[in-house]
Amino acid sequence: MHKQWISMVFVNVMWGLSFIASKHAMNAGFTPMVLALFRYIVAAACLVPITLGVEKKMPLRRQDILPMLLSAITGITLYYFFEYHGIERTSTVNASLILAAIPIMTMVAEAVVDKTRLRPAQVAGAVISLLGVGMILLSGSNEGEASIVGDLFILGASVVWVMYIFISRKLRAQYTSLNMNAWQALTALVTLLPLAAGESCDLTAIPWDGWAAMAVLAVVCSALCYYLYGNALFEMSPLASAIFINLIPLTTMVGGVVLLGETMTWLTVAGGGLIIGSIFLVNMTEKKA
Repeated sequence: MHKQWISMVFVNVMWGLSFIASKHAMNAGFTPMVLALFRYIVAAACLVPITLGVEKKMPLRRQDILPMLLSAITGITLYYFFEYHGIERTSTVNASLILAAIPIMTMVAEAVVDKTRLRPAQVAGAVISLLGVGMILLSGSNEGEASIVGDLFILGASVVWVMYIFISRKLRAQYTSLNMNAWQALTALVTLLPLAAGESCDLTAIPWDGWAAMAVLAVVCSALCYYLYGNALFEMSPLASAIFINLIPLTTMVGGVVLLGETMTWLTVAGGGLIIGSIFLVNMTEKKA
């Protein structure tokens, strides 16, 4: 179990730093969808051999082709469309904190779709998380129009990811995490290409550190982390794995301030505290249940 805990700490810290690497890559000259395309070209080149090496095959049933395509469109293409256009305009701190509300948004969506009743503590967690997101959006509006637009893009990414969770539920029952991620990475190349082609990006002008940031995103944050995350989930409960999500915004907050020189307003700190606190509240409720 200790091995899985170490893996989950590593994965969530790297996912937190991925916001920093993405921002740096775009500052270096990558446009949002060109960055996403190159990230998944390299990620697919890593994930497919890893999957074939570990599992010896990559089955995909004919009836799952459309659901797999939809999962790639929502979980990769649309998600990174919103996330990268958001990061381009707002701080990585704001982006990571808004995305940290995804578990709470998913809980509420499941209650609506599956007609399940939320316990009082879950309702309280949802309200607290919503207040936290509202405070971060308000902090973005105080920093200028570009920042609030960026925050809204990130909010869009959160909504798209919740859609992805529902679309991929049946797939997760049929495929291993590694096999599913490999197919999604391959499928996403088809859907990312037209969006990347519509952007004007001078690849020859991007310095080595911009390419290095892209490579870290692809090899470490996508391929390696998906592999480790999938393995850890076989040994850990959903509750235990969900707690580690809190490391993502905390890592990004430290990285954004130290590495990118970003600043945090009291609204950002307070809003982030409410979101992270709401996740702890809901998780503790699940544990007692």
